[in-house]
Amino acid sequence: MENKQNLSLENRKKLTLSGVVGVDGMSDKEVDVLLADSRLTVKGTGLTVNKLNVDDGNLTVVGDNFVSLVYADKNKAKNGLSKLFK
Repeated sequence: MENKQNLSLENRKKLTLSGVVGVDGMSDKEVDVLLADSRLTVKGTGLTVNKLNVDDGNLTVVGDNFVSLVYADKNKAKNGLSKLFK
């Protein structure tokens, strides 16, 4: 199985991503996305997961403003996001 990923960011307000395995956590300031071989942390303001279909591997996040998109090794520990969901 090929692990293709595509990312599209429109006007810093709508992020569309393919190749998604799941979402590990989310708030209005951060979404932690699991990919087949890595993790993507999306930061911004007013973030909302608008569409998530793990069968197709598609995710759409909308928000007021996207600040950063950071890839990390899938096995790295979450950077404090787990504290938000305790």
